[in-house]
Amino acid sequence: MAILIGVIALFAVLSLALAVAQGVAMVRVAPAGAQLGSFMPLGWWKFDRIAEKAGPAAVSHLAIYKRAVVAFLVFIVLGLILSGFATSQAPAQTTASLAPSLTDARIIPAQFAANFELRRVATMPGAAILES
Repeated sequence: MAILIGVIALFAVLSLALAVAQGVAMVRVAPAGAQLGSFMPLGWWKFDRIAEKAGPAAVSHLAIYKRAVVAFLVFIVLGLILSGFATSQAPAQTTASLAPSLTDARIIPAQFAANFELRRVATMPGAAILES
């Protein structure tokens, strides 16, 4: 499942790179007065306004850009669904593996936790020890 999610993420990144490249190509072939770079409707669902401003020279770039944006969003949604499914299907950890080992010297066992005389006190540099 992890390999499939990685492949979907790779396709999402590749389709995003293609959309960016086609967006740059549309800005380059657009007429100078179109102000496509300052308007920046790229990335929004305003494909008709982009086609109006970019002119007929950018129609092929716009079609590829539109498909790449849709593919990117589909891959992102598919990746989110699959990763959520993979997370829900993962086996739950047992509580024994989550609990720290009692052989660790830094952990005080439960029967001694209420006994304050057995607790270790961390000293601060420059502070006097107040316990006797």
